[in-house]
Amino acid sequence: MHTLTPGSGPRYNSASNTNNNNALNNNNNNSNQQPTSTDFSRGGLYQDDPRNRRLDTLAKIDNADFGWFHVRACMVAGVGFFTDAYDLFAINLVSPMLGFVYFADNQNSVPADIDAGLKIAASVGTFFGQIGFGYLADRLGRKRMYGVELVIIIVATFGQALCGNAYGLSLPWAIMVWRFILGVGVGGDYPLSAVITSEFATTNRRGAMMAAVFAMQGFGYLTTALVAIVLLLGFKGMIIEDPRNLDYVWRLLIGLGCVPALVAVYFRLTIPETPRYVLDVENNLFKAENDVNRVIPTTRNALQSDRDEVEARAANSRVHPRRNNNALGGGDDGPIGQSSGGYQKNKSNSASAAGGYNSLFSASSKENTANHNGGTFREFVRYFSRWETFKVLLGTSMTWFALDVAFYGIGLNNTFILSSIHFSPITGNAYETIWNATVGQAIIVLLGAVPGYWFTVFLIERLGRIKIQVMGFVMSCILFCILGFAYGPIHNQSPVLFIFLFALTQFFQNFGPNATTFIIPGEVFPTRYRSTGHGISAGMGKLGAIVAQIGFSSLKDKGGKNAGIPQLLQIFALFMFIGLLFTYLVPETKGKTLEELCGDEDYTSRQLDRERYRQNALAEKDEDLE
Repeated sequence: MHTLTPGSGPRYNSASNTNNNNALNNNNNNSNQQPTSTDFSRGGLYQDDPRNRRLDTLAKIDNADFGWFHVRACMVAGVGFFTDAYDLFAINLVSPMLGFVYFADNQNSVPADIDAGLKIAASVGTFFGQIGFGYLADRLGRKRMYGVELVIIIVATFGQALCGNAYGLSLPWAIMVWRFILGVGVGGDYPLSAVITSEFATTNRRGAMMAAVFAMQGFGYLTTALVAIVLLLGFKGMIIEDPRNLDYVWRLLIGLGCVPALVAVYFRLTIPETPRYVLDVENNLFKAENDVNRVIPTTRNALQSDRDEVEARAANSRVHPRRNNNALGGGDDGPIGQSSGGYQKNKSNSASAAGGYNSLFSASSKENTANHNGGTFREFVRYFSRWETFKVLLGTSMTWFALDVAFYGIGLNNTFILSSIHFSPITGNAYETIWNATVGQAIIVLLGAVPGYWFTVFLIERLGRIKIQVMGFVMSCILFCILGFAYGPIHNQSPVLFIFLFALTQFFQNFGPNATTFIIPGEVFPTRYRSTGHGISAGMGKLGAIVAQIGFSSLKDKGGKNAGIPQLLQIFALFMFIGLLFTYLVPETKGKTLEELCGDEDYTSRQLDRERYRQNALAEKDEDLE
């Protein structure tokens, strides 16, 4: 019999230890003799229930002390988001520079269709990257894909910085192509970083860790402006002499964006697979236990005796013989726990406790492919065909869509909005125009975006995700209404008040739905669909960004230059209200384990029961044949 304490591993009582010692000695005397399959099913040698071992492993992750590994995970993931924001929002400053360098005959402004293409290209690539990498991370593993997206970002960043005019391809179109590729890499970063941080995090700090990763966006956004300021000061004399020298500035501004990615790519490629993926998709309990013990150091379970540890090592080393002679695994195909070669029959018994257990949770990399428990497309459709699960995906997707319509609508067009209140005129002196646009962006980010992100980090575990999201949508809706309907009086009386209110909208977007729409999809879906669900939700957000940019480009000059901006701000208020409505489809995730949130424990228990039944049935059939 086992005596179990919640959250702890199993411990044998004295009678069980005596029986197990005798069994262990008998097996040492006759290594060819294996216990019967019925011993495994009713609690013979090393009958540790996989359920208990799995729960113990998850408990170590969920209840671990916050340590260096958690800090490292946040830093490695956060550097990616720093780079993403830097590269995405740099185009906000690069576009007016291109106007002075290449479009002097168009009043030093990039034509509206080209400007829209430059800003939409990355969002389109991001849409495909989020869905594609989200799916691949569930099918192939988080570790196998993590780092690939940064390599794509690095290559695309260099490509943008070095591209030029050609007879068959103009410079703006070349930048669009590279920004699409950049977007694919940026898109891959969303589901991968969110899910990896979520699956490694402790329950009580998961929201704060994911928010801290996402908060690096604010620093990336700010750094874009700071680097531009330094470059403008360095090239000031040359720019005043000839505005075409801005060509040096925009190329350096974009190219420097790959520096943090170069620093982080090694650490991403060497990060271990998440234990939850190893447990629930690869079905490899031993590897998951080893990985957890490596990243969250513990000598052994507090209730585990020395004898238990010896027995565990003996069980782990005991191998069920297979035709292909793999030490711990089976063939290259077949269902969970069964190799293509089948079982090697033994004269006395055909299955052992350890052998059956190893067949269920194999450490062989080849068998991990055979044992792969990722959901098929049919299972995915079946899972989300139920309203109680589909409404969660609908809620996370539509809230992100509504948020990004406004977030990217203003984020990629700060220069136009600032110029509309005469803070940063598009025409006139090249240096002063770009300088004002850059300083204006830095002020808005410092006043609104950066504080908003970190308010979320420090308060999300106290207030919860949904309260912050509701508050953010409500306040953003109110502020957009004020800016939109009172645009004329504010515009005429006080540009400073306009900038303050504009920064306040960014504060409540980031201390609100911009952070929570990233966090919640990384928590509410089962392990086998978590990355895909996050990718779909994020992809819907990027559709919102594309809609926003198309709408902004089409409407901002309707009735005159920048005359349509008040109506656009009113439309953004409407989308904030829509996001608020869909928030009520999303559950609160504060203080709950990932398994509690998505019912994954029931699914895993059914899989374990099904596999144990199948293993015992096969073994008994072999016994009958003998």
